[in-house]
Amino acid sequence: KKPLSSNSLEQQILTLERQRRELLEVNKQWDHQFRSMKQLYEKQLAEMKAKLDVSERRVSELQQERQWQQPEEERWRAQGRERLLQEKKDTEVLSEALHEMKEENRLLKQKNASMTRKKEHYESEISRLNKVGTGVSY
Repeated sequence: KKPLSSNSLEQQILTLERQRRELLEVNKQWDHQFRSMKQLYEKQLAEMKAKLDVSERRVSELQQERQWQQPEEERWRAQGRERLLQEKKDTEVLSEALHEMKEENRLLKQKNASMTRKKEHYESEISRLNKVGTGVSY
């Protein structure tokens, strides 16, 4: 092996020190970029978690609303069914009452016709008796 001169060794030391400084500078730059990226990702992660929390709360609210509305809608449906049943019953009652009134009206017309015939019969009998009575008194 060839002995290294002190000048050559100094040159190598200087080169190694320069490379070491460059490496440290690059390392600092990488560290700075890494920290910046880490902060950015942590910020984005926090924002996404906040959005997720808001979304989960909204989903929970909507589920509660739906659970509240389902009984409400069911109640409306039940009330609608009850109203329809009541209207049907009312219609049946009114139809029955109308039928009874028509029957009563028919019977009253028959009775009226019978009474009219009796009246006519009594009037003709009164007239006949009046004629007989006037014939006797003269």
